[in-house]
Amino acid sequence: MPVPYSRPGSLDPIDLKILAALHADGRLSKVRLARAVGLSPTPCAARIDRLEAADIIRGYHAALDVERLGNLSQFVVTVSIKDYTTQKSRQFEAIVGESLYIVACDAVFGAVDYVMRIFARNVRHYHAIMEPFLAMEMDYTTYPVSKNMRDRAGLDLIQLLGPQS
Repeated sequence: MPVPYSRPGSLDPIDLKILAALHADGRLSKVRLARAVGLSPTPCAARIDRLEAADIIRGYHAALDVERLGNLSQFVVTVSIKDYTTQKSRQFEAIVGESLYIVACDAVFGAVDYVMRIFARNVRHYHAIMEPFLAMEMDYTTYPVSKNMRDRAGLDLIQLLGPQS
């Protein structure tokens, strides 16, 4: 049986309500979630299972205030691969995939190829994290983060993906 949601825009309004509720509070019990979206628990659980099977729901996570955990430094790094090729991008992405300290990396359009977010204990540790990249032909610019202005996962999914008015 094919997995539903194989094409963009195939979520119905109830699926969007489920996703919005879980996005706002991933700890909701299935009973409370079902009540919030107007379903009984069994069909609600079945929809969650389908959303998980389709990798629309990829996990449930705790949002941490990293600044309260200790003295950590955060860096945003822009990367431009010289003479960009698919092989070089795969090499770069493999190094990113191996690092525990690169918490986000996006391929982007424009003057740079990637934007990374890195957490390190200090500047020396940051240099150690970047060391595997040094053999690659690339330019990078490091921006130490002085203050997190917004780090929010809560999108208004219904407004963003719901019917256009």
